[in-house]
Amino acid sequence: MRITCATYCLEQKTAWFPQSDFLFGLASSPDYTSKLIILAGVVLIMVEALSMGVGAYLSETGTNEIEKRKKPKGSPAADGVGMFFSYFIFGMIVLSPYALFSVPVARYSSIALSLALLFVIGYLPTKRFKSGIRMLILAGLATIVGFLVARIF
Repeated sequence: MRITCATYCLEQKTAWFPQSDFLFGLASSPDYTSKLIILAGVVLIMVEALSMGVGAYLSETGTNEIEKRKKPKGSPAADGVGMFFSYFIFGMIVLSPYALFSVPVARYSSIALSLALLFVIGYLPTKRFKSGIRMLILAGLATIVGFLVARIF
């Protein structure tokens, strides 16, 4: 079975781009240049993509062991690789405005891109507008937290 990043996110019905919240928080502080934001973003994306991939692999492996499946439903390795690349690719998409625009423009471009992707990923599995809005609102709350933390400290 061929798995792509988009289908993995849609099948798992999970997606959130914490890197956009983190980047928005950094970009909301006057202390960070575009270069520092990109460096921090790449580090975050790589570490979290690996963590998410390993977590997906371990979760599937554990489920198969607990349920003592002779024939697992899927491949834990494929789940891990799919999660890694999903997180990596979507993370780089959200980071890309910081390489293309000034920080003030990139900050809002990145958030807009992230929120649009969240809506689409929430909408597509069910084809229900309500599902897209739910994903957008709940994951969008983290963006507000990132902004507030950067402003407070």
